[in-house]
Amino acid sequence: MNSTQIQCFLKAAELLNFTDAAAALHISQPAFSRNIALLENEWNIALFLRSNKQKATQLTPAGKAMYDGLQEIIQQYEELLKTAQSIHSGHAGSLNVGLISSDRIDDRMLRVLDFFHDHYPDVELALRRGSHSELVRWLYDNTVDLAFCLETEVADKPWVQSVPLYSIDSVLILSSKHSLLKKNVLTLSDFKDEVFINVSSRESAALNALLTVECQKAGFTPKVVEAENISEQSLLLESGKGVAIGSINNTACYNSNLTFVHLPELRPLPLVMAWNVNNPNPCAETFRSAYEPIE
Repeated sequence: MNSTQIQCFLKAAELLNFTDAAAALHISQPAFSRNIALLENEWNIALFLRSNKQKATQLTPAGKAMYDGLQEIIQQYEELLKTAQSIHSGHAGSLNVGLISSDRIDDRMLRVLDFFHDHYPDVELALRRGSHSELVRWLYDNTVDLAFCLETEVADKPWVQSVPLYSIDSVLILSSKHSLLKKNVLTLSDFKDEVFINVSSRESAALNALLTVECQKAGFTPKVVEAENISEQSLLLESGKGVAIGSINNTACYNSNLTFVHLPELRPLPLVMAWNVNNPNPCAETFRSAYEPIE
């Protein structure tokens, strides 16, 4: 059985005339009749009740059953092919996107995600939060197809490509009851005697190094306590055990027991959309192509 034989059967069943069916498919009538005979022999059933002139007059009950069934199969095949082509082109399927676990999704990020969803509704966006180190690891093993992460986390990774998204303000996060909040103007050096609570260097060696560099530029070496995770960092901040430098999107900034201040020494943190150059998901390329820089 091959596709030509199936086409011959379907056209003959539709027109109920071998001559007309052969002409419609641009096949000689002997070749057409041979294809029908081969099918009947393979399936071991009679498909048509023929006239003396070898023209199909009507389908046998078995032929009618095969015709109806093949119509359904062909419809399913066409739908399947359309879906597969859409997936191949990146216009359907699923896309796993990694986000920084400590940060909220701001309006600019929502616009990026909503724009893609509106234009490619057949692509399922699966969002996954992870620490800085987790996002890098997930990119490496293709657990996520794209990651919205800090540029500093992927800048030295030769297997990563990225495009800029936007920059996020850096702020100092501290207890809302901190005594230094009474000052009208604050600089980083005002906090030289404070303990700086950082997430573990295993989570973000780049951010840990950045803290030391910025404090040294301000004229002091920071006293640092490392928290095992974001939850512990927030707990230490809430209990007044120290201060922390983070992005303005850090969820700790929106904790009622904490607040944040802008300091002139703290530079914005560039956020990028990063991906593994060997990632096979065509939806990732569709997302990158659809993205327009947002400020």
